Amino acid sequence: MADEPARPRLWLPQYWPTWLGVGVMWLLSPLPLEALLALGRGLGRAVFYLVPVRRNVTLKNLALCFPDLDEAARRRMARDSYESLGMGVFEAMFSYYSPQSRFRDRYTLEGWEHIEAAHAARRGILLLSVHAHTMEIGGCIALWHVPLGAFYRNPKNPVLAYLRERQHTGRLAHMFAIDDMKGAVRALRDGALIWYAPDQGRRFKHTVIAPFFGVPAVSNAATRSIAQLGRADVIPWTTVRERRNGRWHYRIIVRPPLPDLPGDPVGEATFVNRVVESLVREAPEQYLWQHKRFKNRGDGYQNEYEGMK
Repeated sequence: MADEPARPRLWLPQYWPTWLGVGVMWLLSPLPLEALLALGRGLGRAVFYLVPVRRNVTLKNLALCFPDLDEAARRRMARDSYESLGMGVFEAMFSYYSPQSRFRDRYTLEGWEHIEAAHAARRGILLLSVHAHTMEIGGCIALWHVPLGAFYRNPKNPVLAYLRERQHTGRLAHMFAIDDMKGAVRALRDGALIWYAPDQGRRFKHTVIAPFFGVPAVSNAATRSIAQLGRADVIPWTTVRERRNGRWHYRIIVRPPLPDLPGDPVGEATFVNRVVESLVREAPEQYLWQHKRFKNRGDGYQNEYEGMK
């Protein structure tokens, strides 16, 4: 049997800045949520203006997806997205280190009856979501109500990958590598609820080119197969951060199960992308526009991110 790859030696000096940043955030995590999000918002704005990495990617994505907005409006949305990203980092730390009591009166569940109905019918649930900045706190809130599983892909930074694994192990009912479709199908057949976000431009066996906000993009065409093999409902959901009575509040939005998806891969991916788009439009500034969504498209397509890091 092949030896497992050795873990990186996380005590080495090149990892000290990451540990320092995580330590500072851990020390700050007991602060009130309003204070944490104010810090995150300020950090995100500072990064937008001072750190060019991914800023041009964000602006390019918004130009492609919202061509009707003028340049000034797209730049404001990009800035707001960076502020939201900073808030999402602090929300994650709040989620990891806070008891349930700190979430009291902080969220509402809209459409939760669709999840309860699927559970009552003993069907698995493929919880179709998006990579929003609120996904960590939304997942944490969901865990107070249902056993939740998820697909995962570890961050490139090994310290963050280690910490994320520690936080999720024991909290999540199931954890599946991004390409572990067989494991997910088995869990769904047993009635599992699995968080699933098919909205990134990663190529694998079941991808096609389909429109995303009207722009050709590498798109996931595995949703129908997973749901059918797992005998599961596909239920869209997202988490929206908003102000209510001077406090930050989270709306967990659950929609009715999707009808049978189209049988051809491009038709399926196009349909799923439209669902994803509708979830993004709930709060577009809270979406991960920093991701190179239109990469890896192959010959015949322009490199939208040429020269960008």
